[in-house]
Amino acid sequence: MKRPLLFSRLTLPAFALLAALCVTGDAHGQDGKPPEVSFVARRVKESNVEGPDVERTYFPAGRKRIAFGQPKGCQFTFGDSSLTILLSEAGLDGEIHVSRSAFTPESDLARDALKYRDAATKEMPNGATNVEVQQPVMNPYPFNGWKSLGFTWTYAVGGRSMVRTVSYINLEIGTQVMVTTLSVKKDAEQVGKIARQFMSSWWVMKD
Repeated sequence: MKRPLLFSRLTLPAFALLAALCVTGDAHGQDGKPPEVSFVARRVKESNVEGPDVERTYFPAGRKRIAFGQPKGCQFTFGDSSLTILLSEAGLDGEIHVSRSAFTPESDLARDALKYRDAATKEMPNGATNVEVQQPVMNPYPFNGWKSLGFTWTYAVGGRSMVRTVSYINLEIGTQVMVTTLSVKKDAEQVGKIARQFMSSWWVMKD
């Protein structure tokens, strides 16, 4: 199994701001704070009148539950504030991280794009060279009415050409998560596809 890719700190030049993006979700908890997603997976059985009971895997988020699917060939590590998906069993040199965002949906994605970019830059690998950042992308995860903002870096480290993406997603429950993909350049498209597949499987279960 290939070792997880490491993070460190690097500064990148500024870039043009996006056109206006809408902020979605205002389902705050009773204390007025956005519900926090816990990435410790849980399971529940739901009755099915047409057959056997259905077992759902979900994340708790305040009083809500977010069900999700697990793509084949992926190895999951779950934690309270984040999860990691390793892809070596799928024959890919890369990994995916989903974590709580340091921001909330009240931080406007367009207005604060530089702030988001700078926060994402802090986790760039140490010693990276030939660093290039692409123009930010509007709504790279266009599911469930979400609004999102994505950044992509290309760089070289340890003699390998790498691609790193960071996306901030406003979920409909009124909280924001961050999706990071890391991969060698040749596997970047497939790693991104798996990340989108995983996130597209999310749906809020009925209370």
